[in-house]
Amino acid sequence: MKLKYILLVLIIGVCFAGCDDDSFLGDNRDPDGIDEVPPSQIMPVVLFYSALQNYDHAEYGAYLSQTLTTAGRSQATALAYKSGWEFLGMNRHPQWRRHFFDIGANVNEVITLAGEEDSYNYVALARLIRLMSVQYTTDVFGDMPLSEAYLSGSPAYDTQESIYEWLEEEADEVIALLKSDRARSEDNRLLDQRIDRVFGGDLEKWTQVAYAVKARILLRQIPNMTQNPSVADQILDYAMTALDGWEDPGYKFDGGSSIEKNNMWGRNNAPINAWESRANNLNGAIPTRFFVEDLMGFDSDTEEADDPRLHYIMKPRGNAAAGVDTTYRYLDSNSGMPATHRIEEYPDMYQSVLTTDTSTIVLITRGELHFIASEAAYWSGDKGVAADQMREGIRYHMNRLQVSSEEIDQYLDNADLVPGASNITIRDIMQEKYKALYLQPELWNDMRRYGYSNNDNDLRFDDVIIYPSLSRPHNLYEPYWGGSDDWLQRINYDPETEERYNREELIRLDAFRNPEWLKKPMIWAPQN
Repeated sequence: MKLKYILLVLIIGVCFAGCDDDSFLGDNRDPDGIDEVPPSQIMPVVLFYSALQNYDHAEYGAYLSQTLTTAGRSQATALAYKSGWEFLGMNRHPQWRRHFFDIGANVNEVITLAGEEDSYNYVALARLIRLMSVQYTTDVFGDMPLSEAYLSGSPAYDTQESIYEWLEEEADEVIALLKSDRARSEDNRLLDQRIDRVFGGDLEKWTQVAYAVKARILLRQIPNMTQNPSVADQILDYAMTALDGWEDPGYKFDGGSSIEKNNMWGRNNAPINAWESRANNLNGAIPTRFFVEDLMGFDSDTEEADDPRLHYIMKPRGNAAAGVDTTYRYLDSNSGMPATHRIEEYPDMYQSVLTTDTSTIVLITRGELHFIASEAAYWSGDKGVAADQMREGIRYHMNRLQVSSEEIDQYLDNADLVPGASNITIRDIMQEKYKALYLQPELWNDMRRYGYSNNDNDLRFDDVIIYPSLSRPHNLYEPYWGGSDDWLQRINYDPETEERYNREELIRLDAFRNPEWLKKPMIWAPQN
């Protein structure tokens, strides 16, 4: 990819050239490019965009998994993807650009330039970030360019099956390279905290992340294990290996006025270049009935919740002067706020320690790893480990939210809320994982992996329904799907680039402006 595609962003005092959006997926090195830019100046950009990518997927996922909803339900605004669940009318999805331009193009440069000077520490880290990025991207779009990406202005799309084969092989190679002597040699270019704001170049910690990513990749084969009955044991092995000495890979923010200094979930978050990102808009977000009442166990009569995390994630605002109770108001997904209500009468979603300007974006949390291990252990038949790992996942998340130790113990000691090995179900694990993945990108993947299992579709796993009270959002794609009972399974390819430069591939896939494409399940989800 040409160096002129490296985006304009100021990170740790380093500036880069801008991106020309009219030249999608370039080919050869530009002879007029700035070839003297060393990998140490590109890597900070790659890591920054990995944090932004984490946010991109989590922000969409918070609405698609029905954690949050909006006050309105207009399908004709820039927020239509979460206010009305409209996608075909959107002109851009940041996830596509984030992978192919911001991460992919820059990763290619790091791999090329660092490889030329035998700095394999840079090569290994760049390949790990690319590995995560490829999985993020295929998990929301499906088929996409991989083998021909960056070789053509209109690259062919690889099948999702072949992409997952590549993911598994690449994960093994990345783990081996991260552990190798050549990546850890002192002859490599220095990779320190100025360049790596996550681990300061500690490849041992990045190796643990690679093990976790391999576990997440294999997790797509659960709960359908017909082709690989031993995959649950493999996932558990990778997850437990990752947990041994684990430290959360958190991208750290310093705060301040510059875009890259503020956590994307904070109050002062602003979209990168305005047009290529989404502001979090938590000031207008409203929690859903499903999240507050069904998962957190909130009782509107007593204003008490079974799960203490509710009070650490949001704070009631109310309007006492107008006679409105200071309670945890919520809405059904995509129902819209009643005309007599004001947004100030709904909870303040900036009250979490995850949503300050200086909060850390964690690429994959210890909590998620515990739940991967719990789920894998459950399906491998070891319910004792499943119950233990679920408890550890809950404890981690409560500690991260700064829940008091007394409240943590009280919750974990309540056998009705946190069952033990004798009566744990896959529902318990997945509902607790749902809560622990608040504002993390994997949540929507989990829900689709279990087919939005609910009382209406009666989709059962080990004879239990995962999310009993979950219901389809109001008016979900009614103009396109009519009275269909289908759920949204993917988002459409980025209109700004793919409809302009690669339309023939979309037509070949039958994905060009086709609402039916959006309900086609991923290869790892229950098929219609």
